[in-house]
Amino acid sequence: MKLHSIWAASALALGAVGAQADTTTTWGAHGPVEIGVSVVFGSFTDYFTFDIAPDSHWVSSTAVANNLGGGTVLNISGGQYSLWSMGADAGVGGSDDVQLGGNWSFDGTSGNTTNSVLLAPGKYFYKVTGVGDGSYSHGGMYTLTSTIMPVPETETWAMMLAGLGMLGFLAARRRRDD
Repeated sequence: MKLHSIWAASALALGAVGAQADTTTTWGAHGPVEIGVSVVFGSFTDYFTFDIAPDSHWVSSTAVANNLGGGTVLNISGGQYSLWSMGADAGVGGSDDVQLGGNWSFDGTSGNTTNSVLLAPGKYFYKVTGVGDGSYSHGGMYTLTSTIMPVPETETWAMMLAGLGMLGFLAARRRRDD
C-alpha cells in the first residue's frame, strides 16, 4: 500500500510541468551526513539550511546531476552550488549573507569533486542553481551530499605528536642498539 502511494507521488512530481519555484529545505543541526535530492523543472534555485554548533567543523560537500537516460530524459545544465554564511537576520538571501569559497559546478560527470570548508558555529546554507532541461517535461534531478567532521582539539594534536616523537625515539634507539 505504501509503495503504491510512493509511486503515485513520484509520478505526480515527474509529471509536473512549468518553472521550478525556489525551495528551501531545513536540515537543522547538521548531522554527520546530510543528503538533499531534488527533481527540478526549468530554471531553479534551491536552498539547504543548517546549523553548526557548538564547535568548529570541517564540512565537505558534493553535488551530482543524476542525468537519467544519459542526460536525455532527466538532465541538468549549468548546475552550480555554493556555501553561504547567514547574516544577522538568520535568513536566506539577506544582504549581509557571505559566500564561502566559490561557485562549484556539477553535471552528470562531476560526482567525485568534493569541496571542503572549515566552519565555526553558526547558521549556513547551500544555494543550488541550474536548469532542468531533460526531454521529460524539461526536468532534471540532482543530489547534494554534505558531511561534517569535528576539528581535533589542541590536546589531541599534542598527544598525537608526543606519540610520534616517542615512536621516533624508540626507532632511533633500536638502530643504535643493533
